[in-house]
Amino acid sequence: MNTTRIRTNTFFNLGTQRALYDKVRGYVNKEFHTREHIQELKEKYNLAKIYRFDLGQNNDGCAGEVEERFKELSKSTDIRNYLKKYPEFMCSELRKKIAKLHHIENNEWILFSAGLDQMISIIASTFLELNDRIMVNTPSFYLFEEYSKRMGAITIYLQLREEDGFRWTTDTFDEYRGILKKLNPKLIWIANPNNPTGVPCQRDLIEYIVDEAANYFAFIVVDEAYGEYIDPDGEVNSASQLLEKYNNLIVLRTFSKAFGLASLRIAYAMSANDTILDALRIHSNYFPITQFSFDLAGAAVENVEYLEKVRALTKERRERFIKKIEKIPGISYVDSRSNIMMVKHGKLSGEKLIRHLEKDGIVVALVSSEDESVGKYIRLTLGNDEENSYFAASLKKI
Repeated sequence: MNTTRIRTNTFFNLGTQRALYDKVRGYVNKEFHTREHIQELKEKYNLAKIYRFDLGQNNDGCAGEVEERFKELSKSTDIRNYLKKYPEFMCSELRKKIAKLHHIENNEWILFSAGLDQMISIIASTFLELNDRIMVNTPSFYLFEEYSKRMGAITIYLQLREEDGFRWTTDTFDEYRGILKKLNPKLIWIANPNNPTGVPCQRDLIEYIVDEAANYFAFIVVDEAYGEYIDPDGEVNSASQLLEKYNNLIVLRTFSKAFGLASLRIAYAMSANDTILDALRIHSNYFPITQFSFDLAGAAVENVEYLEKVRALTKERRERFIKKIEKIPGISYVDSRSNIMMVKHGKLSGEKLIRHLEKDGIVVALVSSEDESVGKYIRLTLGNDEENSYFAASLKKI
């Protein structure tokens, strides 16, 4: 049978077609072969080692207690029996632990997903259709826009200005109110701390943003992927504390960042709106998370003291790194409170800076944006002191 005359793309639904031909450039490209690129860099520049600063993960890994739980499972468990079973459908135990951590009365307010990228996709699929408007501040996490565009949504950009340190200001909030009043976005995406800047919003500001959106029947998604980096010791500094007050709010968190469990692909959404949760479940997989991931995430939540060490160590390393790069002419940075931060060279574009760093075996993430002031930056994830010093030395060479 001759099928050469069939135009395959015409069989795809509109969401798939939009994803194929209207892509949003971000830090990770599914079509990019990282291993091959690393090998090419080694051969091209005669490098023995590649330093990866490109992925927003905790480069120190997970808590020792989680590692011990991993070993315990592998040694004392009937592995074949363990692997043959489907995971627990509701995972009530982990829900209870997370609810206790966030001081949430009802653990049914928590819904799991295979990483936050899946939950962002689920939310977009649940809320959005052709010509709906969404709002993102820029720079921000590119997947907000990518998954929204797949549903045919139109993006409204709220520009965060470089001269303000890419922070929300009084003027920013006034612009936000104008967007709500004139353009009526259905869904507003906010990352806190912001990704890629690492800059946080204070919780009272988040409440103002949510409250104002409620006046215009708009829904707010607060993505707290890096939220553990700004939590106080022994507590959470989360928009989850606003859930009982606002039914237009969804809060996201993940185990992929500060907990050091990116490989487990486990994240969760929180909402006090039962209708929203029912709708999100429609688009969720029946078994989104492995039992192995549930078990190790449960061990991580039981050892949140580890996050105190993560925060302290990250702060110390960031401050030492900043002291080094502040001495380098032409280099500037955004004042982050996370383990990610944006850096630029005054005379080079972000892409050219990446090319220079690659000569020393350093891989970072490009901050893509139509705004020229943003496009000059790269995003890096802090490593240990030795790695950060190597990075600073490479910048100095430029």
